[in-house]
Amino acid sequence: MEPAVTTQHAHPSTVLHCLYGYYNMATQGRTRIYHKDVKTIGNWIHVYETTGTFQRVNRADNKFTKPQRNWLYQYYQQYPLSYLDEAREAFIRAHLIISISSVWRIIHELGFTWKVLERRAFR
Repeated sequence: MEPAVTTQHAHPSTVLHCLYGYYNMATQGRTRIYHKDVKTIGNWIHVYETTGTFQRVNRADNKFTKPQRNWLYQYYQQYPLSYLDEAREAFIRAHLIISISSVWRIIHELGFTWKVLERRAFR
């Protein structure tokens, strides 16, 4: 079995499928089929029995405030062809330290893809 399959988080539908098997199959059979530890499957069952469903916790992204995100939006309105590292340096000068991946994530959440930025630049 590929290491990527056995070490990654299981998709929620896989977890629910395994929970369905919980009522019809022995634990060892489920661990072999889903390539997960007995404790992991036990945690899935515990969460399902206490909450009635299985859902991963969504992380709250509170590091960057709305005005800071708005600043990035305005920056890309003004300089649509800026590279991510240029936007990062400008953001650091204006606010605080930010990673390039955070810049990408924020502008992507704002609806800016490279195609959108290119189209705005050529208007």
